Amino acid sequence: MPELSVTDLSKEIKDAIQALEVSGDLESVGVVTRVGDGVAWVYGLRAAGYSEVLLIETDEGVVEAFALNLNEDEIGAVLLGSDESVVAGSKVTLKGTVLDVPVGPELLGRVV
Repeated sequence: MPELSVTDLSKEIKDAIQALEVSGDLESVGVVTRVGDGVAWVYGLRAAGYSEVLLIETDEGVVEAFALNLNEDEIGAVLLGSDESVVAGSKVTLKGTVLDVPVGPELLGRVV
């Protein structure tokens, strides 16, 4: 077995690093760990803010939720759609917006 000198190894590592293609597109992704009572618990989205809208990918499409409980390790997200298709292991991404409710004459005199 041929010996590999430190300089040869260093050159090979430098060449391998230069050959890498780096994209500037980083995506913050989380995963659903459990679901119950209209709340999905999500691990891995440290960049999420309070009331931020989350997109949960399911077999039946995307279900929106908003971040309510921001714990150190996970987020409690209130589902804004049916929880039947949301299962543990579903991919979760940030929408980049905060939950908002349009206001108009229909809401006058109502408790929200």
